[in-house]
Amino acid sequence: MNANTKKNAMIHSALLVAFSLAGSQAMAAAPKVPELPAGWEACGGVAKAGMNDCAVKTSLHSCVGMAKKDNEPDSYVFLPKGLCGKIANGTVLAITKDDLAKMKEMMMKKM
Repeated sequence: MNANTKKNAMIHSALLVAFSLAGSQAMAAAPKVPELPAGWEACGGVAKAGMNDCAVKTSLHSCVGMAKKDNEPDSYVFLPKGLCGKIANGTVLAITKDDLAKMKEMMMKKM
C-alpha cells in the first residue's frame, strides 16, 4: 500500500466515524448539543441533510440532525483537525467549548 492509498484510507475512516457519530446522535429523542472532541474542529458545508452535529447561532434550526439539505454552510460536523480543509466546500468554523455550553444552556431553557 503506497502513502497516498494509506492517507485516503485514513481520511475515509475519519469521515465514516464522524458521520456515524452524527447519525447516532440524530436518532436521540430530544435535540442535543454535542461535545467538542479534543483535537477535532467544526467543519461546515459538508454534512448531509439530517446528519449534522450542530449549527451556528444564525442557522434556521437548533442543532443535531436538523439540517434540511446537503452541505448547508452553517450546519457542521466534527472532524479531526486538518481534515476539513481537504474536503470540497469544507469550512472550518470557529466553534469553541464555551459556544457549545451556551447553546446547551439555551436549549435547556426552551424545554
